[in-house]
Amino acid sequence: MRAKLADDECWRAALRLLDGGSCECATSRPAPRREAAAVPVAQASARHEHVVHVVERVSAGSVVVCWCDATSCRYGDQVWKVGIAKRRGRCALSDAPISAGDAIYRPRPGRPRPVNAAAMMLASEVERVSPG
Repeated sequence: MRAKLADDECWRAALRLLDGGSCECATSRPAPRREAAAVPVAQASARHEHVVHVVERVSAGSVVVCWCDATSCRYGDQVWKVGIAKRRGRCALSDAPISAGDAIYRPRPGRPRPVNAAAMMLASEVERVSPG
């Protein structure tokens, strides 16, 4: 029972630290309640920061990619296929502009649909950084 009490106190202390409170375990006041803040529209549509690595070339038209986005998803071995851009966008590797008609790589479609399904990488950038 004593171990459970100590765990509970440590948990409350950790929550207070995350909430910006003091780290003293002696205080056992509950954390103040906060109303859920609405996310401003400008923030909701902001681009996510992501890290992309071309891990391996599988064939002439496909590569394995490691995609990490702390706000939405992580794919450690996602297959991307070569194709033609149907719309304008930005290269996930270099942030270079992509025009409709450019040669690109995009995540292979699947079920469920990948969170990063709309992402694109310029084929020239993939060729530049792809291993072997």
